[in-house]
Order: sequence, then C-alpha cells, then structure tokens
Amino acid sequence: MRAPRLLLITPPSGSLDDFCAALRAVSDGPGVAALLRRPGTGDRSLLAELARLQRCGAPVLVHRRPDLALLGEARGVHLPERGVTPADARRLLGADAWIGVSRHDAAGLREAEAADYATLSPFGAVPGKGPALGAARFAAIRRSAPDLRVLALGGIHAETARQARDAGADGVAVLRGADSARRILDSMGDRKG
Repeated sequence: MRAPRLLLITPPSGSLDDFCAALRAVSDGPGVAALLRRPGTGDRSLLAELARLQRCGAPVLVHRRPDLALLGEARGVHLPERGVTPADARRLLGADAWIGVSRHDAAGLREAEAADYATLSPFGAVPGKGPALGAARFAAIRRSAPDLRVLALGGIHAETARQARDAGADGVAVLRGADSARRILDSMGDRKG
C-alpha cells in the first residue's frame, strides 16, 4: 500500500495533543496516515512536530516540502496542485516514498500519474472552498484516472465518507474531525485498507 485509506490532516495551528490522540486511536491497522500541514510554521518547528507525530503510531507525510520529508525521514510528501512535481519529489525521496497530490478536476487527476494517490476536493460543503463536487460529479471525475488511488477531501464525516466510498473513492482525507476518525473508518466498511 502506497496510499492511505484515511489521511488525517493536522490542524493548521495550535497543540497537536488531541490530533495525536485521535491518530493513536485509529492507527492499529494499515491504511491510516497523518499529513503534517502547518502553514507559516518554521522549518525547525516542523521537524520537531514531524518527530512528535511519528511517535503517534501511523505513517506521516509532510505537506509541500519534500526536503523536510527527507530530512525528517517522513513516509512521504503531499504536494499542492502547483509547485514541486511528483516526479521531482520521487527523485528526491526515492521509489519507496508515498507521493500524494491535491487535485480539483479531471484534468488535474490525469496529470497526477506519477503520484501514488490524489486528494480530490471538495467532496462536501466547505466554507470558502467553492461548490461541493458531490457524489455524482466526484464519481465522474474519479473515472478519468482509473489507475490512480483517489481520496475524497472536504466536508468529510461518517455519512459523507460512506457516500465518497460509494462514488469510487479509495479513501478519505479529513482536516476537521480527526476526533471522529474511528466513526469515519467504520462507516467505510472494512478498515484493513
């Protein structure tokens, strides 16, 4: 497996105590990973937070920074739509690293073939993120990249996770709601990934 079934994204700021507790509660099996995404945080602090998250029991990816992923021995990196390419990240991190990307449409998914997985968003309603894709549109876009693992992101909770699975998602990514991670996993069925 080179892509999570459940990707828990850190809160943008504040303590990681509750996040780490939520991660520990669901890290008992394969398919769960954490994404360290802390905009505006300096490199030293990010590396310290990476080390802390690595002790919480699940693989950790670093957002946007393959250099810090390499330095901190993270499992991989999750790249934004613009910036470092998946191919460049793979050259830096090696063949075994997990490389994820953020995407919002069919063209973006088709361009993500060098990645192990993509998040496709927003699946559900998220304030300030534009109209939700919804299940039908998500399914249509997802079919444009049948060989890529695709995770639904945006407005994910237990009910929308089930809808995303039914629409063809290979998993989900959760920014708000790490405390409901167990319910989300259970709603998607078999937790084994």
